[in-house]
Amino acid sequence: MTTTATTLRRSNDRKVTNAVTAGAGVKIANAFGLPSGKRYSCPGATSVCEEKCYAGNLENMRPAVRSLVLGNLEALQAAGTVDAMADLLQAMVDAFRKDCDNATRKGWTIKRAFRIHWDGDFFSTDYAMAWARVIAATPDVHFWVYTRSFTGTVDVMPIFDAMADRSNLSFYLSADRDNVTAAVAARKVYPWARWAWLAQTFADGLAEMPASDVKRYACPENAGRIELITPKGSACIRCGICPDARGDVIFSIGKR
Repeated sequence: MTTTATTLRRSNDRKVTNAVTAGAGVKIANAFGLPSGKRYSCPGATSVCEEKCYAGNLENMRPAVRSLVLGNLEALQAAGTVDAMADLLQAMVDAFRKDCDNATRKGWTIKRAFRIHWDGDFFSTDYAMAWARVIAATPDVHFWVYTRSFTGTVDVMPIFDAMADRSNLSFYLSADRDNVTAAVAARKVYPWARWAWLAQTFADGLAEMPASDVKRYACPENAGRIELITPKGSACIRCGICPDARGDVIFSIGKR
């Protein structure tokens, strides 16, 4: 594999962090982001998700966040090949693992969980395959990701084949009323994937989501049943539904 001096930057996402300080702050950055929207890294973006994209809104509100995710995309695009992109991603994940090791030595009990794309998505097949290599090479880290890149102008369906037998990956098809046909077709081929359904309300999500043989959940943080972050942990790690792929999940735009 090639070597590059360019580095990718992780994000301090309070909802997903695997290690929280005593003051309910982020101890370890365990999320990776790219700029949102079809113009950048989201070829499968739907009108529903583009209109309500919380990550895109955060980019607009915080120039530092915008700079971080744009820098990540530019570094990956400059790398170009699967090998070079995998090198960049692996170095970033190895830095996360080092942070986990340091925290463990200090007596912290943590889950080595890493969120791929708190912002953005798989923008090319080569980029998706680079992630598949990193996931396969890092079995001591559990990754989870939501994607709409099963439809749109970029074909990343081969990523499913590469990731199908990875026990350290939880894979969600992000779907809504605009891409339901493509989502259903993808899950028929890859039944191990889960739904992450976006609707106006939880009731709408239950009505719109196609039937499956796994349990359905309303995101507890989205529904206001658990806090975003506390000294006991972040919402996603305390909940565990998505990181552990326990079932299909509904997210409500109206939070009701």
